Amino acid sequence: RVVGEAADEATALTLIGYLQPDAVLLDLSLAQGGSGIAVLKALRKQGYRGQVHVLSHQTEAYRAAVLAAGADGFFDKAEELELMLRQLTGQPEVPPPRPFDAAALHERLDQMVRLAVRDGSDLVVHVLAGSAEALQPLAARLITGLDGGDLVGWLGTSDGGRLCIAQIDGEDAPPLADRAELQGPALRLGRAQLPDDALSAGGLVTLAELRALGRLP
Repeated sequence: RVVGEAADEATALTLIGYLQPDAVLLDLSLAQGGSGIAVLKALRKQGYRGQVHVLSHQTEAYRAAVLAAGADGFFDKAEELELMLRQLTGQPEVPPPRPFDAAALHERLDQMVRLAVRDGSDLVVHVLAGSAEALQPLAARLITGLDGGDLVGWLGTSDGGRLCIAQIDGEDAPPLADRAELQGPALRLGRAQLPDDALSAGGLVTLAELRALGRLP
């Protein structure tokens, strides 16, 4: 629970000294003037051993100075509040999203095909071929950049060089071929669409993979 608030350096130091909270959250720039770094340095000089986390919109410019002054964490107030709360409360960090393995991919893709056929929706299957070194960093970014109903998974093992991306209503989705990170000689993209190219998950994947490998137009 919050036990106190302060808008300037002197009040902050007085309250912290009196209340001895378990943790302190500091803004880099205090509301009524003063510096969060100055408060942080004074707290550490006085022997305060609780957690001190600093918030700012300018994290990269001040990160080294804040951590060197004794902060336990330095967070972007616009984007990293959830991360700060997890660290503050000791909750484990949420692991990044991962692509489905091959077995789960085919099972989920079968379900997507059945739903698309039932609802009359478009379903587009892409296969991205390339080296494992090129594909693995892209996988999590593709997951977070697609809609919640879309699917990303490996064909074979994660080091096999084949990544499958399925999109419901793909005609309305941003074309994967237009994404800058998917362009270049090391990556090749193949595409197949339900119902024009195939009516089964296996058929869509096979056609998209052959096109990615340049074996079909």
